[in-house]
Amino acid sequence: MAQKRLGFGIVGCGMISEFHINALSSLADKAKITGITDVNRDSAERVSASHGGLRIFDTLDEMLECKEINSVCVCTPSGYHADAVIKAANAGKNVVVEKPLAITKEQLDAIEEACRRNRTTLAVISQLRFAKDIRKAKLMLENGELGTLCCADMYMKYFRSQEYYDSGAWRGTKKIDGGGALMNQGIHGVDLLIYLAGAVKSVYAFASTLARKIEVEDTLCAAVEFESGALGVIQATTSVFPGYPRRIELNGSSGSITIEETAITKMDIDGSVTEDLTFRKPVYSSASSAMNFSGDYHTLQISDFIDAVREKRRPFVDLEEGRKAVDVILAIYRSAREGRRVYPEELYPKPNDNYC
Repeated sequence: MAQKRLGFGIVGCGMISEFHINALSSLADKAKITGITDVNRDSAERVSASHGGLRIFDTLDEMLECKEINSVCVCTPSGYHADAVIKAANAGKNVVVEKPLAITKEQLDAIEEACRRNRTTLAVISQLRFAKDIRKAKLMLENGELGTLCCADMYMKYFRSQEYYDSGAWRGTKKIDGGGALMNQGIHGVDLLIYLAGAVKSVYAFASTLARKIEVEDTLCAAVEFESGALGVIQATTSVFPGYPRRIELNGSSGSITIEETAITKMDIDGSVTEDLTFRKPVYSSASSAMNFSGDYHTLQISDFIDAVREKRRPFVDLEEGRKAVDVILAIYRSAREGRRVYPEELYPKPNDNYC
């Protein structure tokens, strides 16, 4: 007998909600959108109208009372994620939350406590992990094809105009955005770097606001020491024109891989003839436009979340995995503020296997 479709509520009707709605619509065999809500009624009505008249809940609390809703997608500005996630967990709902999971250690800890207590299945949108070339690079690293990993770097030299920041009162603010180029745009690259290269042991960073009138950084650079012993660089900007595709470089004693956005563009492995390999440039890049990325990976990740709920297992990017990138970013910010080497373990508690 076919399994019952999961009912979803969408919390927040900004631009990212479109990716969740489109993903759920393409997964209609196992999911349905039961309703949407936003503190700005006009935003909810606009999204509802563009998708055939979706039901609008007046408040999040009203949505969470709906028994038809099993799970919620949290698509609010970053600083509001924690409140929505905790309310959903306390209401017995499972959660898909956009990156970043939260923007402070206190919020992260509160989310962990609520999800543990309510046995909530939670997935943090880190959709680029589902890209074919990312998984290929991960497998090569696990198989030792690069030998000893020596260097692992993430360079994200993006461009965002002043108009982009002025388009939303929360953009570029410490309270709601949680940070600048690194927390908002750079978190995807940080997540991929950790996923591929492993845990970060320590960081030493510099951050500045050089080109934009915002409260947070538009230019940042950090030296990184990995638990494996590898060394690297994390660089993130929204200040440089015209903006270039994010690049991850993985260099080992037996081989190297370069990834632009989600595409392997160069690979040299000792003993292999790479001339016979065909590499492609990335099809999508958010280097100069916030909306220029594929929704396919959202669909893959939300599909994995639905399967995880049904199978009572952890999603591929669960709470523990989703927290790691934020803790590294918070450590980098602390290093830039205090002018010292910082260890992410100062922020990150030991993993707990008792919740998803």
